[in-house]
Amino acid sequence: MTDTTSNLSLAEDEIHVWIINPQKITARTDIHALLCPLEQEKVARHRLDKAKHTGLITRAFIRLLLSQYAPLGPKQWKFSVGKLGKPEVSNMPIPLRFNLSHNNERIICALTLTKDIGCDIENLARKINVDAIAKRFFSASEYQLIKENPSQFFEYWTLKEAFVKATGLGISQGLETFSFEIHDAQDKSNHDNISLIFNEDCKETSPENWYHHLLFPDQQHCIALSVNNKKQTDKKPTIRLFSEKETALLFLPALINH
Repeated sequence: MTDTTSNLSLAEDEIHVWIINPQKITARTDIHALLCPLEQEKVARHRLDKAKHTGLITRAFIRLLLSQYAPLGPKQWKFSVGKLGKPEVSNMPIPLRFNLSHNNERIICALTLTKDIGCDIENLARKINVDAIAKRFFSASEYQLIKENPSQFFEYWTLKEAFVKATGLGISQGLETFSFEIHDAQDKSNHDNISLIFNEDCKETSPENWYHHLLFPDQQHCIALSVNNKKQTDKKPTIRLFSEKETALLFLPALINH
């Protein structure tokens, strides 16, 4: 395999979101070869074949994707785990920040420059006990909102997941220590009329430092983004969602050519 060169760039006020269906990619030998030995070992530990496949494609996906933005080949990227357990690139040549989320149907990656970012994706048709989960993990105000409109559960859930991934604290931050409120919007498929409120137990104190966005790439999935937008010069981010077709056109030829 030869190295790729970067051909995409990000402005300070841009967020790029990529989405792909891992089940539409065959786990060929050249995809395995993109991973380092430790990653290959971690993928092999998955007990279920579907989870193993998703893990493989996720790791190859981020390597191929990063190489679209920076002058390193997919095999050259080195990953580490930060103090709070968040995966990081240890040899990043540009100030690129990213976050991944996946289920067995879709993998997403959100990228931005310099800013902390988190993303989450959920299948809107997934069967769960909405009332029990909302009562246990959500704030009291969110729980009441969900009781009034259970169909919005996954919108609130993805927002909360995206936020704690952006802060790097994960669920140890306490999902009940902050609340979201989703307001009406003209375009419900591309929605950022969202408020964040912290209670006294939350370490964060400035909700205005954060920007939140909901995207619906299709009728089955909901994507949430949270980004630290605390600089006074920061503009409202511009979101670019790459379609699955765009992702395939970029990455499948790259795999074939390597």
